[in-house]
Amino acid sequence: MYEPTEETIHDDPNQRPVVNRQHSQAAFRKMTYGGVVNQYVYENGELKPNPVFLELNKERDRYYVEAYANMGMELVQRPGFFYVRPLTNDDDEAYDQEGTTAVRQIQGVLMVLARGVTKKGYFYDLLTQPELGVPQELIQEIGEESMMQEILAACGVTKPLAEAAKSALVDRDIAYLNSRGNLVLAEAGKGFFSDLFRDAAELNTSLPAQEHSGE
Repeated sequence: MYEPTEETIHDDPNQRPVVNRQHSQAAFRKMTYGGVVNQYVYENGELKPNPVFLELNKERDRYYVEAYANMGMELVQRPGFFYVRPLTNDDDEAYDQEGTTAVRQIQGVLMVLARGVTKKGYFYDLLTQPELGVPQELIQEIGEESMMQEILAACGVTKPLAEAAKSALVDRDIAYLNSRGNLVLAEAGKGFFSDLFRDAAELNTSLPAQEHSGE
């Protein structure tokens, strides 16, 4: 698969930006509606370089960071994907509650899928390998468990798991459906998944020993 080199990533910052309007507009529509732009897209049964990602990557410093900042947004680049978030400060009371709710729902769906898959005896690879993926039947089974429903409800998810996975993950390009119709985490999904469980591990290790043991 194509890997951008240092030369192709940001080029010379002193040169004038060369913006592809079509890709630029596609990125804007995707990210301002809560989606992400992944480095690779799944097409015709395989992962291919995403030209929209390459556009953002190429002109990030020369154009896009400032362009989004002028619209009140921060362009965030993580390994393998881009997304935007509001530019806020500690004194800003107009915090994006809708965005907070969406993040909580995404986290809830990811947590339930991960717990459900491992509880059923599968490895994490089932969630991340393009040729594997989580079958819809398994997603439905996981969503029918009472404990999983409680987790989803606590995260503000009111839909059945299969519908929630589509709206929270697939529609945002955090995950995709492979040629078999199975759900696979995209780069963004893997990144958010790692964040979620790293934070949980850090919280767990920071608890006092008596809380850890339940005493």
